[in-house]
Amino acid sequence: MGQNGLDGNSKEHLKNASQLFKMVGSSASEKDTIPGRQCMASCFFLSKLYEDVIVYLNSIQNYLASDDDFNWNYGITLASIKDFKKAEEAFLNIQSEIYRSDPV
Repeated sequence: MGQNGLDGNSKEHLKNASQLFKMVGSSASEKDTIPGRQCMASCFFLSKLYEDVIVYLNSIQNYLASDDDFNWNYGITLASIKDFKKAEEAFLNIQSEIYRSDPV
């Protein structure tokens, strides 16, 4: 909802989502897990702190190397920090036609 901007509360939705991702990702039970690291990456992504996102995504890449959602987010983030070679590699790992046909 925060990214589509259709209801006029986009900034508030993004702020709430970021806070919730951070709460889960930094919790004692989740901080050293794959979902916890994904939450922290999402928190930083929503704040446009792409260098911080990469730290978290790099730490879980080996576990999710064949996951299309991961590779899409990883590629977008790598492109955001201008690491176009690695971004291309991440995008080429995507098998889903939905992602492969996306004009982005």
